[in-house]
Formats: sequence, C-alpha cells, structure tokens
Amino acid sequence: MKKTKIPKKELQNVISQNKENQKIKTKKTKIKLLNRKIIILLIITFLLIILSIWINISIKRNNKIELIQTSPQSKSQMMGYIIKTKQGKVIAIDGGTVEDTENFVKNINDLGGKIDIWFITHPHKDHAGVLNCVIEQNIDLNIEKIYYTANDLSWYLEYDPERAFEAENFYKTISNDRIKGKVEEVTLNQIISIDNVKFEILGVKNPEITVNPFNNSSMVIKLKVNEKQVLFLADTGTESGKKLLQNQGDKLKSDIVQMAHHGQAGVTEEVYKKIDPKICLWPTPDWLWDNDPGTGYNTGPYKTIETRNWIESLNVKQNIVAKDGDIKLEIW
Repeated sequence: MKKTKIPKKELQNVISQNKENQKIKTKKTKIKLLNRKIIILLIITFLLIILSIWINISIKRNNKIELIQTSPQSKSQMMGYIIKTKQGKVIAIDGGTVEDTENFVKNINDLGGKIDIWFITHPHKDHAGVLNCVIEQNIDLNIEKIYYTANDLSWYLEYDPERAFEAENFYKTISNDRIKGKVEEVTLNQIISIDNVKFEILGVKNPEITVNPFNNSSMVIKLKVNEKQVLFLADTGTESGKKLLQNQGDKLKSDIVQMAHHGQAGVTEEVYKKIDPKICLWPTPDWLWDNDPGTGYNTGPYKTIETRNWIESLNVKQNIVAKDGDIKLEIW
C-alpha cells in the first residue's frame, strides 16, 4: 500500500487546530466546573438562609407569649387581658366588672392561680371591678404586684361627681392591708420588664384634661416581645389621644392594638393610622359591636361602626372581638 505523505505545512495546521480544539475543550470543561461550583454555592447559601430563618423562627416560637382576651359575662362593656410569658409568669390588665370576676379568676387559676403583675388602667368599674371584687370578697388569688394610674379622689369628685364613687371604691381597694404594700403608681415612660416581656408606659393620668375625666386619664401600655409590639389604649379618649399622638407618636407603631374605649368614642382615626396595626383587639360586647341598643343595627348613639370603617380602611388582617368569647392569641 502506498503511503500518503502529508505536507509539513498541512501537518502543522492540523496539529495547531488540534491544540486549539483542546484549548476550547479545556475552557468548556473549566466553565462547566465553575458553573457547578456556583450552583453548589448557591444551593449551600440558600440552605443556610433557610436554616437561619428556621432557627430564628424556632427561637421566637420558644420565646412566645400567650394573650387571652376575656369576654363579658354580663351585658356591660368591660375589658380584661391575661398574658402568660415564656417562663409562666402571669400579667393581668384590668379584668372587667364584678360580674366578670368568676370567669377572670378561673382563667388565672388555669394558669396557676398567681398574678405576677396586675395593671389597672383607670378606676372605672368595668376595668377595676374584678380587682375590687377579689379584695372585697377575699377571693383566694395570689397577687404579687399592682401598677395603676389615677388622680386624687378630690379631682374625680370635682370633675365627675356622678361616678366619683368608682374612684373611691378603687382607692379603698388598693389601701386594703392585703395588697397595699404591693401597689405602685406608674410614671410616664417607665419600663417594666418581666421574663421575656417588656412593658413601657406611654400614657398616665392627665389631670389637666377635665372632659371625659376618667377615660382621658387612662394608662397606655406598650408590650414588646421579640420584634412584636402590642399597644393597650384602655379607654383613652379624643383629648388624651391627641396628647398621646403629639408626645409619643414615634412609639405608637404596633402590630396589635387594643381598641380605645371598647372601639367607640375613643381616640381619633389619626391615632390608628399612626399605629397601623395588623390585628385589633376589641373589648366589645355584641350590642356595642353593632351599635344596636335593641332597635336595630347602628341605631344607637355609639361610634363603633365608624371606628370599624376606619380599621377596615387600614387593611387590618384580623379583628378579635370579646363578644365571641374568651380568645387566646399566641404572639411571637
């Protein structure tokens, strides 16, 4: 067989082309390896982000609190909240009327029968009535500390004489030998920490506001746990709400808000816009929720429907209403 001789120049071209092809092949291989490394790195990064989120959620869940909104046991409006911390500490806010005592005490007993901190926002009987009853009837309940805000009795006698007896009853309660050494009046911006929860007092008595006197001297409390914030407005009225907005506006933003004065005739829409809540707590009985004194929907003198419209415009995700019974909410 006759051998074909490849010209030297052509051979060099072939060799050169092979080298070039090898370089291209090597480059493609390196790119594939780099792409694999990038994909693996992205997967690892994604998994680390997921793990970090999961750990963060787990920590928050382990640090959760339970909040109970108690329900009215009579036709009266009322307000009562119970908070259980991570380590089982119990904090009460108000409680309701005398008629609400049995249900409120039952909820406390279910948590161990001890109140580590009891906030009384103002002396009205639909807020302080349970405490008054517990002390007057000597009900077996372990109370460690009571925080309150209130004006002098003479102030109530001057500016709201028809209901001054409610302040008188409250002062009689907190001077009882059983608890008088455990009572302390809060100060503005005071911070009270217990377990994994911090309470900041954003509002106290306002002796200069003499209209709607009891309500406009309500305690305003901000609760903080993890990054969640809950604002309790108690019965804060229009006038003290404006003062709150002016003096504490930068602190009002909260995830959850307790609706002022049972959701009617409390603070203005501007306050709720500043709070911008995701969840609203309504200490509101059924007749007040619908503003129905027995003559039909929204036929009464109350402003609940107007307030509900404000909240709807803020795209609130959930309304928790006392008319629906005792409701427990986990916050983390």
